[in-house]
Amino acid sequence: MVVGLAATDRIILAVRHRVFMQGLHRAFSVFAVGFLITHVILQIFRGRVVTADVFLPFGDAGFAVGLGTIASDLMILVAASGAFRGRFVGIKWPWLWRVIHVLAYVSWPVAIVHGLTAGRPAGDWVTMCYVGSLVGVSLVVLVRLVVTVGPKDGPAVVRPANIGRKAEQIRVDDVFDEEFWVTLRKEVRR
Repeated sequence: MVVGLAATDRIILAVRHRVFMQGLHRAFSVFAVGFLITHVILQIFRGRVVTADVFLPFGDAGFAVGLGTIASDLMILVAASGAFRGRFVGIKWPWLWRVIHVLAYVSWPVAIVHGLTAGRPAGDWVTMCYVGSLVGVSLVVLVRLVVTVGPKDGPAVVRPANIGRKAEQIRVDDVFDEEFWVTLRKEVRR
């Protein structure tokens, strides 16, 4: 989640760095879905859940597993929306991608509660890892909100490398993929 948030930064990162972060975000997403599928299959093989619990939350397996089912369903929906992001641009509601993708902010804490409550008691180091990730993501989200919600009518930010060039004021919400690639091509040609 931190990498995905960092990939949207337009203050510190140059375009080529954002492209790298977006690729890293996509790779982490593929790995996460792969680990999720492996986790679910192992729980079925071990007899801890039945196949219905994978799709229907709060069945015979209990509340904690139901939370895991909700988190996994949301995570797969978010990953699918990321994989098909380009198709959302041409539809009647292009903002729908962002609405679906924001479900990651719901899925993640639900998955953390599932991880802490399902199965055996979590070790101290596991709990500390969860707390550390919560703090890290909270800080990055706070920075993102400050940058996104902050004043928009001020002067454009100019990096030292861009002194002497005309600076564009770009907001995260205003950029579609096509404009992003045009900007990247211009930066690569310089």
